[in-house]
Amino acid sequence: MTQQVLHIDLISLKPATNAADQETLIHEAGILLSIEDVIGGGVIQAEAESHFDLAVFFALKDFAALEPFGTHPGYSRFLQGKVAPLLQAFAGADVAMDAPLGSISGFGACVALSAPDEAYDWEIREKLEQWRDGVAGTAAVLGLAVGDR
Repeated sequence: MTQQVLHIDLISLKPATNAADQETLIHEAGILLSIEDVIGGGVIQAEAESHFDLAVFFALKDFAALEPFGTHPGYSRFLQGKVAPLLQAFAGADVAMDAPLGSISGFGACVALSAPDEAYDWEIREKLEQWRDGVAGTAAVLGLAVGDR
């Protein structure tokens, strides 16, 4: 079985962004689900105390799908034409997932943590597993960012 990859864009919008512009951005992100090798995805709107306003994520069938997705004209138009004019801050990651994403329901959470360079992957995974186990009964998929802390 090949390992799925979750591509995540964390978007902080300019304070002047209105609800209609944000809804348009969410709609445009949904159109990208039709790109080849994208097997799922969605948008999570953040709580008020979050560092970012939106977490836009795409599940890709494997690592080989990362480059074609990242260079796809539709994704480039989304970032340059839709996100950039509304953008205050941006971060992202490509995450090697421990298990397939599965079905996506109406609610979700995206927890992204940074770690010092001296942290080991097993330490980070252990902390994530503790968090996951604390929300017992909830479906969760864990993964570590590729090439990043």
